[in-house]
Amino acid sequence: MARRGSGGLVRLLVTLAMLLAAVAEEATAAPAEIGVEHAPAAPAQSASEEAPALASETEAEQHNQPPPQHLLPRPLIIELPSEAAAAARAAAAGEGQDEAPTDAVAATLELEVQVDLVPAAPAQVAFENAAAEQYQHLPRPLVFEPAVDDVPADVRCASWRLAAEANNLAPWKAVPAGCAAHVRDYIAGAAYRSDLDLIARESTTYARAAPLRGDGRDAWVFDIDETLLSNLPYYAEHGYGLELFDHQKFDRWVERGEALAIPSSLKLYNEVRELGFKTFLLTGRSEGHLDITAENLKKQGFHDWDKLILREACDRKKTATVYKSEKRKAMEEEGYRILGNSGDQWSDLLGWSMSARSFKLPNPMYYIP
Repeated sequence: MARRGSGGLVRLLVTLAMLLAAVAEEATAAPAEIGVEHAPAAPAQSASEEAPALASETEAEQHNQPPPQHLLPRPLIIELPSEAAAAARAAAAGEGQDEAPTDAVAATLELEVQVDLVPAAPAQVAFENAAAEQYQHLPRPLVFEPAVDDVPADVRCASWRLAAEANNLAPWKAVPAGCAAHVRDYIAGAAYRSDLDLIARESTTYARAAPLRGDGRDAWVFDIDETLLSNLPYYAEHGYGLELFDHQKFDRWVERGEALAIPSSLKLYNEVRELGFKTFLLTGRSEGHLDITAENLKKQGFHDWDKLILREACDRKKTATVYKSEKRKAMEEEGYRILGNSGDQWSDLLGWSMSARSFKLPNPMYYIP
């Protein structure tokens, strides 16, 4: 009984395939494009009527030619469940049947129904052929790498300044000759002040949220030159960093005590003190300039610091990174917790005994290791 049931299933599937083929034939009679006025369909011929003879041998030959590639139908694949497929194979093999499998039954093994598609409109075919031909001739993409000389000087100098601020050029001794005007325009313009203001605001936000313990041991370290005080008048006379640094000339400038306060840094300094931080001013200036430095700071509005630390004779041969790291280490040994540190040089911030958070101010005029 099971085998006869399988044979019935096969016949059912054959009938389904024939129905799909009939539906496909009806689809070929539909108009090729939407919106085109349809001609009335011709009455269907009966099965007994013969197809009209071809007009000539030429028409007969064209009729027998295979359709163009773009008109070939795609196969419609119907996948049977595994049990039904097994039954179909068994029926095709003749198991449990008195009759040999017919061609129709064998066709159901794959159930691949070829459906004649509606021919595409000639305009569409022409468009597709033209697109295919054009694609074959498309060139490979060209990778254009402009020479360095093609990059505007201002763009090139902006890249240099960014690399300097990111500490990717270390060590460097002077501003490149072609970038002196760029550095001058930056330092003397609004961009430099805007950068300083932004860093001060971020520093203030951090300071207000810092977890102070209230025991007088939370500290903030400030560098002085180009952090609290600006030496811009001096560098304006010496090419904004174009000239190599001259210690003797700079010392004579320091002794004049005319460095100017950086407004955003003064505001941050006062805010930090009001929040309860201990303020330590750690500078690379020599101890011989202690009095003039303190006077210059007070004249510019900086008061009531807790410590003002300058280089002693034993520190003169040390790099700024080593010198300032040692001083921060001494602060920690005294029980202070360094929660913030502000400086214009990476040597103000890096090394050991670093602060919980550091803030780098911009300075493209000089580099101190």
